Amino acid sequence: MKYWPKETHESVKVLNEKLKLDHNNWHKYKGNKNIRAAELISSALCQLIIGNNEKESIDYLEESLKWLKGINTDTPCPHKKSSL
Repeated sequence: MKYWPKETHESVKVLNEKLKLDHNNWHKYKGNKNIRAAELISSALCQLIIGNNEKESIDYLEESLKWLKGINTDTPCPHKKSSL
C-alpha cells in the first residue's frame, strides 16, 4: 500500500544518500553521535515511507536515540587498539 507521492519517495532517497556514511567518510564521522543519529533517522524514514515497514523504522529510531543519549559510542577498529 502506498501512502506517499513519488516525489516524497525521491526526496527521502536523496536525503538518505546525503546522510549515510560510506567508505570515504566512515572513519572521520563514525564517532559523531549527531551524524550517526541523523543517518539512522533518515534510514527510519526510508523504511517507513518507501518500505512501509513500521518495525524497522522503530528499530532505527530507537538506535538513533541511543546515539543521541550517548549510550552508543564508537569503538576503535580492532587493528587500532592499543596493547596496553
